[in-house]
Amino acid sequence: MPRTHVDDNTWREWVDPYIVDSKRLITVRRNNLRFKKLEELDVDLVERKDGIQIRLTKFELDMHWREALTEYASLHETHCTEFAQAVLKRAERDYLLDQPGPTKQEFITYLEEGLVERDFREMF
Repeated sequence: MPRTHVDDNTWREWVDPYIVDSKRLITVRRNNLRFKKLEELDVDLVERKDGIQIRLTKFELDMHWREALTEYASLHETHCTEFAQAVLKRAERDYLLDQPGPTKQEFITYLEEGLVERDFREMF
């Protein structure tokens, strides 16, 4: 991970919203039918562990659970991609956004060769 912060508080302020939104998406993905039932009972706010609140009216819940798994997985992937892009921009490495990443096999080889222990910055 490129250096994106000066201290831990700055980092938390910046990254926490991404983490919280990620947890919301994953929770809705797994519980859309339960949440739909709660919404029908006029419940609008659900709180999961760590005090993360989920406003039910902000999510589409009226879908089959398999559809929800697919839909919210796609939304979560987009959210994670936006986070990765924000990290690169914040680290002033946004030029990497225009470069192709490694292929799946290249990444596997990289992991197998034990290069994971190297500083991530050396890849660039």
